[in-house]
Amino acid sequence: MTTLRVLILLAALLAPITSVAEEHALRKAPVDKDGRFFNPWLGEEGRSFYDFLRWKFSDNPYSEQKKVKPVFPVKTPDFKALERQKGDWFVWLGHSTVLMRTGGLVIMTDPVLWDVNFLVKRQTPLPADPESLPKVDVVLISHGHYDHLDTKSVKFLKERFDPFFVTGPGYGGYFKSLGVTRHVSLNWSEEHSFGGVKITSLPVQHWSKRTFSDGNKMLWCSFLVEHEDKRYYWVGDSGYFSGFREIGEKYGPIDVFFGPIGAYEPRWFMKENHMNPEEALKAASDLKARVFVPIHWGTFDLSDEPLDLPVKATKELYRPGLFELRVLDHGESFIP
Repeated sequence: MTTLRVLILLAALLAPITSVAEEHALRKAPVDKDGRFFNPWLGEEGRSFYDFLRWKFSDNPYSEQKKVKPVFPVKTPDFKALERQKGDWFVWLGHSTVLMRTGGLVIMTDPVLWDVNFLVKRQTPLPADPESLPKVDVVLISHGHYDHLDTKSVKFLKERFDPFFVTGPGYGGYFKSLGVTRHVSLNWSEEHSFGGVKITSLPVQHWSKRTFSDGNKMLWCSFLVEHEDKRYYWVGDSGYFSGFREIGEKYGPIDVFFGPIGAYEPRWFMKENHMNPEEALKAASDLKARVFVPIHWGTFDLSDEPLDLPVKATKELYRPGLFELRVLDHGESFIP
């Protein structure tokens, strides 16, 4: 082997490794041979029904702690006062439901205004009567799971406000069945503007399913909302993945990052799809966030950890410096 070839080989071995995941993070979502979306960082394999049963029939180390139900403060938002504000504002309504106004546009994310179903009920009440909501112009849907895409809430918003619904691809049939015609489908990295407000669909690491046969037929997304020089990034649900660094490099700094911190135990089952508090804080750093607002906690009991553990752990792990941690009560408003 010549000296030149040795040097080339050494350079290749010592060069920083760029994974296929990183190369594809900000491209359109890949599909398998059956037309189902998958996470390029994980490949086409996901958790099986057997894994789900194994989790459900295993012992929960938090079982004693979960016998005590935490009670969280709930604040009733003053929407009329907020509407008199000239600038942007946000209200966290619980779980992944955020109401935000920017550029005069009112946007709602993953609206779940009642219980998910008879098994999954709100542990913390909705902070406002749905009838009191201000006019909603745009609704962002992260994925098809029932605690994020709620048919009763979609019907209510459609009948009351007839907003635009923004999703990833694969939701056309669902919305058509509900008589929704104002629907925009965005694959990863695609964007759509509503006047001066631009919404970009970005990747997350998750999955989607509503029936036995439609697994991963609906794409999971996060959304970047931009108006003038402000950037607000909302992640409805995700595991931690390398794409957050790429999003931070391309779109950062992020003025406000709304990121999930709950439903993460047991880690062997949840890790790929739900961040724990440590990972959520790391994601905020990767994204070059200026403010991190934790969501996806304290509303629905979906996993093994106690409802109050995610927010407690997030506060304990947070170290001031790179960004501000802004923990909101259910119904609390935030003016950046």
